[in-house]
Amino acid sequence: MQYVVIIGFISIATTLISFIIIFTIFGTIGLLSTDPINYLFGIFALSSTPDLILIAVTVIFGVIAFVVNAILSGAAIKFSLDDYAGQEAEIGSSFSHTFGKTARIVTVQVILTLIVSAVTGPSLAIMSSALDGIDISDPFYPIITPEAIQQMIMGSMLLLFGGIFILYITIRFAPALAIVVDTDLSAIDSLKKAWELTSGNFLHVLGGQILIGLAVVLLTMIASVPFGIFMISNLYTIGINQYAIVIQVIITALLFSAPPLIYTAVLYRDLMSRSGPAGSDLPEYVL
Repeated sequence: MQYVVIIGFISIATTLISFIIIFTIFGTIGLLSTDPINYLFGIFALSSTPDLILIAVTVIFGVIAFVVNAILSGAAIKFSLDDYAGQEAEIGSSFSHTFGKTARIVTVQVILTLIVSAVTGPSLAIMSSALDGIDISDPFYPIITPEAIQQMIMGSMLLLFGGIFILYITIRFAPALAIVVDTDLSAIDSLKKAWELTSGNFLHVLGGQILIGLAVVLLTMIASVPFGIFMISNLYTIGINQYAIVIQVIITALLFSAPPLIYTAVLYRDLMSRSGPAGSDLPEYVL
């Protein structure tokens, strides 16, 4: 329940704010992610030709949301670290501990986002350019120019190779946020420490990431069944379906935002124990 309080309720608030911004300005149903990496891809999906209003609104929302997300993530990780170490975990102290490290948490997230942007930017730009040669106004007779097909293929190939690189980077830096929360290291030094801890443990971390991802997806699918039934029963009412999707995202944020952060704390403890007595005297936690 404590994790729901730390993550869930405030995640709902940021989700609702995102929904209001998109609906008020663009007249459509959509959401902007509070996670920098997902936010990057969300902007790409929202509009292939962003205007000044979109840029201004999304940047302002992004800055605020990133800070809020950093505080929530840090508090949840701190709570988990104390809980797994057998210490008395408190919500208030977890938040107060995190406030002083918010800048470092945001810096780590921004650095990782910049890496993702540098890798995926060219492929997304090529695929975005391909949209100019695609006309699906008549879904039965879509018009796709040969140049657009070539650009889509090229962009997809670049995105595939970039995705493999991003997966590797994500695994190597997986415990970085927990390091920031648990130590006084800077953002750069925390990333270096994360790289050091995951050295030789790539498959171990990858396996844990896959398991926690599958668990969250499975639980999300189970919780989404009522909304799926509702959306199917109202298949021709597009507006209701879109609102149902937003409600589903809100409930998912409430129930399933915490597990990945808890996993980050557990992973950090596990990797520290694997680094040997010289690295840490913390107890070993098996993932």
